[in-house]
Amino acid sequence: MPDYALPGTEVGPRRARVLGVCALVLSLLTVVGWRAWPDSVPPDDLHVALLVGRVGAGVAPGTDVRLDGVRVGAVTGIEAAGVGRQRITLDLRGSQLFGLTDALALDYAPGNLFGISSVELRSGAGGSALRNGVTVDLTGDSDRVRDATLATLLKSTGTLTDKVLTPELVELLRRFAHDLDGFIPLLQAIGTTARSFAETQQLPPSLMFDRYGGALAGLPPMLTGGLAVLWASYSNEHLKTDEQVKNYGAMFSRITSDLLPVATAMLGTSQQYFQGLMPMGSVILDRISASVSTPERSSQQLTDLLTRLGAAFHDSPDGPVLDASVQLVPALAQPLSAQLGQPAGEGPR
Repeated sequence: MPDYALPGTEVGPRRARVLGVCALVLSLLTVVGWRAWPDSVPPDDLHVALLVGRVGAGVAPGTDVRLDGVRVGAVTGIEAAGVGRQRITLDLRGSQLFGLTDALALDYAPGNLFGISSVELRSGAGGSALRNGVTVDLTGDSDRVRDATLATLLKSTGTLTDKVLTPELVELLRRFAHDLDGFIPLLQAIGTTARSFAETQQLPPSLMFDRYGGALAGLPPMLTGGLAVLWASYSNEHLKTDEQVKNYGAMFSRITSDLLPVATAMLGTSQQYFQGLMPMGSVILDRISASVSTPERSSQQLTDLLTRLGAAFHDSPDGPVLDASVQLVPALAQPLSAQLGQPAGEGPR
């Protein structure tokens, strides 16, 4: 069997050469047609060039171009256009631009969670619609080109760490935390007071605010009196001599050294001998308060009683006299009238 023959086939040397030549010619025609055939360009494609002062890290030919988060094209080339100027060529789909004008701006931003850069186009006010082959110069306005790529963010973070988080700032934060610890007992006391108030509150808040408001009504007179006392120390005739001022200061020294120790000892002795009476007093006060079921009504009744009792007296040279009239029975009227020198039937006053 010849080397070029296959069992069960009729291929001979001449036929094999013809098939090989046909296959080679067909391959050459396919390659030439693929290289020589013009590229089919969609009718809505736009080739736009952007002149920028800098190109974001990771932006290269093939980088996605997005408008409002939607991919509308890709970067086809980046080349230098002079000192400090670069030309970025974009291939855009005109049907997806929705009236984008040459007043556009662009951002270099991460296109996904992996930090791969993309070009984000932003619409601007005014301008004319983009045309195929137009060149937009963005080098004159730095606000129209923003770099927010991952590399820039990492560089900013490094600058923050190097120039802001200095040892002096760390020491300041440490001192602030240390000083803040001193306010913890105060905050705990405020929290405990608020919790105790919430657990023991029995009266409505409106009534309590009214009572607290009444208590605060005395605050202005207290401040006025305190200021008057302070001013009296400067305007008092008695304190204009150095001797009187010295005696006045000695009074406070004696209060501190003599009066307060004695008062402390007295209170300590009172606690030793009378502390057992305090629970009794609290029980008595609780019983008295419990006997008044409606404080508002009892207060009104007590006010009416005192008003009527005050109206029952009148002033006299000998002091307040009760206005009262007494009617006596006939058996007692005659003897009393004779002693008082009044006609019978008229009761004494």
